[in-house]
Formats: sequence, structure tokens, C-alpha cells
Amino acid sequence: MSADRGQTVLDFVVGMSVFLVAVGFTFAFVPSLLEPYAVGEGATVIVAERGAARLAESSLAGSGSAATLSHACTLAFFNGTDPETASDESDCAWTANADDLHAELGVDDVRGLNLTVTQGGTLATLDAGGTAVAMRAGPAPPRDRSVAAASRLVTVDDPEDRAAPETYRLTLRVW
Repeated sequence: MSADRGQTVLDFVVGMSVFLVAVGFTFAFVPSLLEPYAVGEGATVIVAERGAARLAESSLAGSGSAATLSHACTLAFFNGTDPETASDESDCAWTANADDLHAELGVDDVRGLNLTVTQGGTLATLDAGGTAVAMRAGPAPPRDRSVAAASRLVTVDDPEDRAAPETYRLTLRVW
């Protein structure tokens, strides 16, 4: 052994500190690298965005712009009308009504879906001959799971009321 060599307590403390910081950094950083591959949250966001776009731009859209929903088609959709009878009366592009939202959006039944149309933060309704039809479909989203939501601002083209169109928020939640 060489007599020139000195091992002090300070050298040991610095070495162990560097080692422990490196190990701590590894344990803190590696799980975040693997998380996108383990959780699958990106798929629910994509399903929500695609579903909201389909409903606002084609399924419920009127003959005008993509952000304008047809009053007759939207009312028939949320009222639970059969697609064949709704198609005879107007140009509805949906194949399944709000009772079967999974079939309309082409989403597996393993995912939960909730469609809500609100105005000013409250649930919007459409008038069906004196009866108010709530524009809502699907169960309430769970509080204990991660829920992805996609929204579109839309108007409803009501041929009976030619006043300035009112703005609604169509929100699709997927979990």
C-alpha cells in the first residue's frame, strides 16, 4: 500500500452523494419514459376528437356549414327516432340514434361515451311539439377514471325561428 494515498470521509460522502443522485434520477425519470406506452390515454383523446368531429360535421350537420346542426335531425337523434323514419323526413346522416351512440360513432362497447349539448353551462333542450327533449346521451362519466373530452361550438338551424342563431357546445366524453 502506498503511504501517499489518503481516503477521507469527505471523499466518501461526495462519492456516495453523486451515486445516490444518479440512482434517484433514474428511478424518477424512467417511469415517465414508459408511461405513454403503458397507459393508452392517447387513444381516448383520438376517439373523443374523431367522434365530436363526426357528430358536428356530418351526422347531425344540416345542409349549411359543418358547425350548423339540422334541427330535425338533431331532434330525431336525441328523441330516439328510428334512423329510417328520420331519413325519410330530412337528410339525416346518422345511422343510429343517441340510444346507440357506440354504433353511430363506430366505437367498441368497452369504452364509455357521454354526449352532452349545453348552452351557457346548462343542458340544452329542443322543443318537440311542446315537449322538451334533452340533448344528452350515454351515462355520466365516472369520477375515478381518466376521461378525455372533445368539444365543438355549434348552432342549431331552426326553420321555425329565424332569429339570430344561438351558440351551443357539443361535448363528447370518452373513458
